[in-house]
Amino acid sequence: MYLKKKATVLISTVIILSLMSILGCSMFKMMKNNNEIENLCKFDKDIYDLDKDEEEILNKFMEELNKSRIDKLNYLDQENNSEDIFSQDFVKKIEDSSLEYHKNNNKIFLITNKDNQISRKREITYIFRAEKIILIPTFKFENNSK
Repeated sequence: MYLKKKATVLISTVIILSLMSILGCSMFKMMKNNNEIENLCKFDKDIYDLDKDEEEILNKFMEELNKSRIDKLNYLDQENNSEDIFSQDFVKKIEDSSLEYHKNNNKIFLITNKDNQISRKREITYIFRAEKIILIPTFKFENNSK
């Protein structure tokens, strides 16, 4: 009788430990394949977190785009042509970050670097409000490692 109780406890303990290890392994695989947690591991921040540096760079790009758009509109008013800044592909650089526009896809990408090793490519949407371009960051990424 005593041996039977010990064996039941031993077997149930082994079953519980193996179920816990299976659960732990499956959770690890899910975390490894999950983009949000992968970004958290790669960039030390969540994909929904807009870094202060990214925000400042995005504001600089927005100011530069608005300035170049106003200059272009003033020049075109004299020529009486209607052409926009988004009529062709462009790449603008500030420090080690760049802003790329692809006319075919109608998409803007903000490319920032972390420690000169990891490049993070964030998709940006844009709207026109009160004759100004407003850049809005999204949470869609194309992650590249240099």
